[in-house]
Amino acid sequence: MLFPSWPKISSCSSLILYGTCLALLAVVGCEKGKNTYVAPPPPKVTVAHPVAEEIVETRDYTGTTKAFEAVEILARVEGFLDAIEFEDGADVKHDQLLSRIDPKPFAAVLAQAKASLALAQARRKSSQAELSRADAELANMKTQLRRVEDAQSRSPGAVTEAEIDMRRTAVMTADAAVESAQAAIASSEAEIAVADAEVTKAELNLSYTEIHSPIAGRVGQKNFDVGSLVGTPSTKLLTTVVRTDPIYAYFTVSEQDFLRFNRERIAQDRSMSSTKSGGEARSVMLGLGDEEGYPHQGIIDFADLALDESTGTFLVRARFDNPDELISPGAFVRISIPMQKKPALLVSETAVGRDQGGAYLLVVNDKNEVEMKRVTLGGKFNRMQIVSGGDLTPEDRVVVEGIQMSRPGAVVTPVEKSKATSSAEEGTVAHP
Repeated sequence: MLFPSWPKISSCSSLILYGTCLALLAVVGCEKGKNTYVAPPPPKVTVAHPVAEEIVETRDYTGTTKAFEAVEILARVEGFLDAIEFEDGADVKHDQLLSRIDPKPFAAVLAQAKASLALAQARRKSSQAELSRADAELANMKTQLRRVEDAQSRSPGAVTEAEIDMRRTAVMTADAAVESAQAAIASSEAEIAVADAEVTKAELNLSYTEIHSPIAGRVGQKNFDVGSLVGTPSTKLLTTVVRTDPIYAYFTVSEQDFLRFNRERIAQDRSMSSTKSGGEARSVMLGLGDEEGYPHQGIIDFADLALDESTGTFLVRARFDNPDELISPGAFVRISIPMQKKPALLVSETAVGRDQGGAYLLVVNDKNEVEMKRVTLGGKFNRMQIVSGGDLTPEDRVVVEGIQMSRPGAVVTPVEKSKATSSAEEGTVAHP
């Protein structure tokens, strides 16, 4: 019994009394063990100083590759395929025979053209002989006319007027025969020219029956089999030959990057193209989708003549050696262009925060208070973030861990992180 000396009361009254006693005991106990509020210690955050480095910044782009040379092999005459001399996907040499169209119809046309040429040449020869005969006849008629005219002048009445008129008519007839022979020669010369052109055309068509590769490279698949009719408007394309060593990569740069490249080019006497004498071409690097970094090095060999007004970009072409043909035409590739060396401040990527105002860093001042510093970011260098603008200094203590527990104006307990490994090792910047 809790209170054995209490008089006996009703059950309802005892419950009320029992509850009151418990409440009084609880109040008494609270008064004896009352706690005072103690503020928690400032949260611990990890800080590190920015690393000052001289870096080679890059600009990164996405490009597409294109074969150095690509030629569509077309049937230039209409006929039936007589032979195919290549295997699909095989390497071919320059001027290698690829296909042959049945040459017999074209050989017959050539023979006919040569026969027409020979006939025209024979006509010319005949006309030349006729001209010689007509020239001789004209000379003879002129001589006879002079004789009768001399006789008439020495002895008037010795020759009748009819005789003189006959000699004069003979001269005019002989002269007309000469002109006719000359016209026949001119006509035969024209026939020879036409026939000669037909022979040339027939020879060309006959030569077109043998289809050779105009470049060295790799041939595609054949579009037609032996016996197929080719050379019609819908059956001209027989196959394709491409050369992929070297190979081109096309990409576009923004107007801002273009201006920066141009200023560097002018300052260093460097050319946007490798074809300009007196200036060194800008180097460029390439990476494939399954490669880390940019293992392929090349040069910029062409830049477009003007900015594209609709996009504000500038088309650039780079050339890369591709001896193993690892880089295929039509592939999407990553392009990186190294810039000039320059000093920069590097911070951990985890230290960068972003909001509607842009990028920022949280730094701890000498009073261990958190401050926000707005910064402009560059690219990445050895997995660290480049700070290219703002009032950040190498002496600042930048919060790299515990950003969630930091807010501007709050007091924190900074814990120095061991100095970041120097990034002076070989490396380039990957610009976002």
